[in-house]
Amino acid sequence: MRREIQRRPADQRPPTYEPDLFRARFTLLRRADHLTEAHQEYLDRLFEAHPRLRTAWDALQELYRIYEADDLDGANEALGRFADLYATGQIPEYREIVDTIIAWGKEILAYHSSRRASNGPLEGINNLLQVLRRVAHGFTNGNYAARGLLVT
Repeated sequence: MRREIQRRPADQRPPTYEPDLFRARFTLLRRADHLTEAHQEYLDRLFEAHPRLRTAWDALQELYRIYEADDLDGANEALGRFADLYATGQIPEYREIVDTIIAWGKEILAYHSSRRASNGPLEGINNLLQVLRRVAHGFTNGNYAARGLLVT
């Protein structure tokens, strides 16, 4: 959404983008409860100039709330609010994303019923093994398996 809004017609040079929107790309990804007062004021100015950006940011905050929710009911409500924001028709670019999230809703909400299980530790181990493989330059003798056990 930010990219679409910040693009200017090609006949307007330089720059072909709006600098304030470009600088806001990382601030727009922050959760609302992690914003400083200065960041909030900056976003308020952007949202005043670009109301569609506010709608997209609100949708992102609802996605964050799915995982922040204390229980399954709270997460389900956040998912419903996210779908309602899309239903307003103000962010048609999200159609594929919303369809995917709703299709995977059961799996996303299972995060709460599985005591917030994550595949993060497994991904960390896989990363360590990939680094070991890269350092070994393709050589895999008996020591490779032993080093894999030591690394993990």
